[in-house]
Amino acid sequence: MILGNGLGWWLVPIASTPFFLPLFYLGLSVSLTPIYLVTWRLVRRFAWRGLAVFLSVVTVIGPPRDYLIAATFPKWMVFAAGVAPILADAATYFGMVALGHAAMRVIAGPASGDSLARLKDL
Repeated sequence: MILGNGLGWWLVPIASTPFFLPLFYLGLSVSLTPIYLVTWRLVRRFAWRGLAVFLSVVTVIGPPRDYLIAATFPKWMVFAAGVAPILADAATYFGMVALGHAAMRVIAGPASGDSLARLKDL
């Protein structure tokens, strides 16, 4: 969010209160938690291919969603013209999901090692 504002790709109003960014990131982490649980289940069931498909879908669906929200509520977010903001928004979605899944893997271990993981060649 801050990088995109700084580079002029989009404009998201950031309140100057000391609690805005911590509350924003807390809300973001709470809202992303179900997505990370879905990626965990996909990796457990389909291995890395499930994660790759999910990351592709999120990367493609994310920018149109944000542009729709920006068109509906222009006081919340405004995008600059051109392809760069679209690509940056897509990369942001990819990065948020990939980094969150990686953090979950570091904390909980690989999904394939889970006791509920699909057993191969039974």
